Amino acid sequence: HYLFMLIAMAGIFTTALLCMRQTNLKALIAVSSVSHMNLVVAAALMQTPWSYLGAVVMMIADGLTSSALFCLANTTNERTNSRTMILLLGGMLLLPLVT
Repeated sequence: HYLFMLIAMAGIFTTALLCMRQTNLKALIAVSSVSHMNLVVAAALMQTPWSYLGAVVMMIADGLTSSALFCLANTTNERTNSRTMILLLGGMLLLPLVT
């Protein structure tokens, strides 16, 4: 029980650090989703009614927001032909409604 909790917590911190170093927009969304699922696992391992409810809400919210973010990333990719965030620093001039 505690071993799995430690593994989930290590996964949360590891994927959060990976997110901070990510330059690819779609990979950033995917890795952050993995981090959120590690948080869901940690909440489920607490085995309380509130943690189960929080895990379910987190899964639903992650599914909805990740889908929307992937849609926005695809729109950005189609307009700029780049998924690298470093090249998209002037994105407010190209996509003012998205930023």
